[in-house]
Amino acid sequence: MQSAAKRQDRAPLSVSAIEASVEAMIIAGELEPGAHVNESSIAAQLGVGRASVREACRLLERAGLVHIRPNQGTFVRALDIAEVVHLFDIRASLGRLAGRSAAAAIDAKQLAALHALLAKLDEAAASGDADAYITLNLAFHTALYEATGNARLAALDQAIGKELRIYRRHGLAHGGGLRVSNREHRSIVEALEQGDCERAGNELERHIAGGRDRFLRAMSATGRLALQDGADRPA
Repeated sequence: MQSAAKRQDRAPLSVSAIEASVEAMIIAGELEPGAHVNESSIAAQLGVGRASVREACRLLERAGLVHIRPNQGTFVRALDIAEVVHLFDIRASLGRLAGRSAAAAIDAKQLAALHALLAKLDEAAASGDADAYITLNLAFHTALYEATGNARLAALDQAIGKELRIYRRHGLAHGGGLRVSNREHRSIVEALEQGDCERAGNELERHIAGGRDRFLRAMSATGRLALQDGADRPA
């Protein structure tokens, strides 16, 4: 993260850019679930005013990533196990529709892009590079949903994905799921190539449900099965 001094010769960051920076901190785990978002510290890091950081936090609250407590401050939203599972289940159901839609609409260029991402994901999985895999995984899902031609469906998936991303990261990074996850990706792409709408929907739904199960196994293995239940809620 650049210091304020290094940013003096640049235009001030917009509120949306500040939002993206804080979101990146949350997704990377620099700000963990339940953590206090120190507006003054972030303002100093980014070389912006505290009021701009506060406005960015309001946007993040709308996205479901933080919770603003009156007279207490902003905290990274901490979901309990039931909430995480419910979000995974909703996303999996939407995934069935997305898989069916993509199989009916995908073109050769979009398939080639997915194959290129599969190869890069294989490399990241083979080297155990969870950070690279997670970035590529996001690109894969974005490309897949773009292939549906349904912008509203893609936006819904993106919104739910943002809330889940830190938990998906934990499942992939600690649940030993990189290789398994990409085998599932490959099955989805095979169904898309065949134009098999039913299979593509089933495979994508199964893949997202698999991510849920990997998350639960990882949480259990690391002794964190009980998340901060209620940690982000007002007393």
